[in-house]
Amino acid sequence: MGTGTKDYTPPDWLTVEFLQDVLKEYFKDDTDTLEVHNMKVGAAAVTSSKGSGGEKVHGFASEMHCAILQLKRNHALSKFSVILKVHPKGLTGVLAHKSKLFKREIMTYKEIIPRVEELLTGINDRIKIAPACYYTTEVPEPFLILEDMHRSGYENFEKRRLLNLEYVLLTVRKLAKLHACSAVIARENPRIMEIFEEPPISRHPDRKDFLEFFPVNMRCVAEEISHWPGYEKITEKMFKLSENVIEKAVEMYENQAKRFRVFNIADLWIDNLMFRMNNETQEPDDVMLFDYQLCYYGSPAVDLNYLLYGSVNENVRKVHLKYIVSEYHHILKETLEKLNYNGFIPSLKDITIDMIRNSLQGVIAATCLTPIIFMEKDGYDNLEYLISLNEQGNQIRRENVENPKYRTFLQRTIKEFELSGFLDF
Repeated sequence: MGTGTKDYTPPDWLTVEFLQDVLKEYFKDDTDTLEVHNMKVGAAAVTSSKGSGGEKVHGFASEMHCAILQLKRNHALSKFSVILKVHPKGLTGVLAHKSKLFKREIMTYKEIIPRVEELLTGINDRIKIAPACYYTTEVPEPFLILEDMHRSGYENFEKRRLLNLEYVLLTVRKLAKLHACSAVIARENPRIMEIFEEPPISRHPDRKDFLEFFPVNMRCVAEEISHWPGYEKITEKMFKLSENVIEKAVEMYENQAKRFRVFNIADLWIDNLMFRMNNETQEPDDVMLFDYQLCYYGSPAVDLNYLLYGSVNENVRKVHLKYIVSEYHHILKETLEKLNYNGFIPSLKDITIDMIRNSLQGVIAATCLTPIIFMEKDGYDNLEYLISLNEQGNQIRRENVENPKYRTFLQRTIKEFELSGFLDF
């Protein structure tokens, strides 16, 4: 087994024999025809539709590895690869454990995604929501072995750019199907959603360290805005919000309407999406949804606000927001009706009102998440750097919010928040 680089060390448990057993079990091959040969392991890397690649995948609460191998099945030899998502070490690992990040994701791949895709198949919709999951375990350390979607032509969106309309529409259409199926699943078996009842921001003491991410980033944004002439009122509101964001977010989650709830990814942003390009049109024709560590059973506005205000080009959102939301609602309603869902189906007006009620989720995304998308430096790829209160952490945050691309985004988006009343608490 090779490792690709001299400084890279693979997980101790990852052997040719282990992976061979995993794939035999997954593909239901109880003969001796499936064999793994020439395995090479390295850090998982990004590839994008613009041809860039080689950058390490950001796994802010995970270690990400890629195993490339020769797979022999039915006497035929082919190239094969898998992605390994492993529980991190150090402070990041402590935070991940306290927040049950891997427990949520493992539950998602074992119970939620298979049932979602089964429901869609039942209405002749044979789409995939997420990569196949070949193996999961929680002991002795949690990890998942996932399908490498690069093998099927999926690519990451171009680095340091926000989503265009065609990419957003693909995403919200698939999200609507996931949400619709989850409502059916929850109605059939309410207990399956119990682990997802705790929101990403809560009063639970085990979340305290992780939650520092939000006020420190929001305060840094407020400091940047304080230098802009004409933004004095917004600056005052942003500083006040940075001091109270956790309390206000907790209130937002506690006051969500309970009439219609869905399984939210709750971390739906550009780095957790991969797109497949159509070779003829050079347009995206499918999207894969990743990373289920923060999943939450609540209002669909959680995912919608986080995506639309954190990862979408601000000009696209300004012109097309209502169309995007209406398209989401159309697919949601259509899917629920095809599945013979007999619960409450929200109207487009209901969804719009719910997005306003949960608008803080969009403010959080735009001020805490979008700066990371534009981040010029690599290597700051775990939670320790993002929540650190030392000078290194402060320097990273300052560089992010001072980035000219982010400044342009923020100047337009923060005005939008102000005019919509989203900063008034």
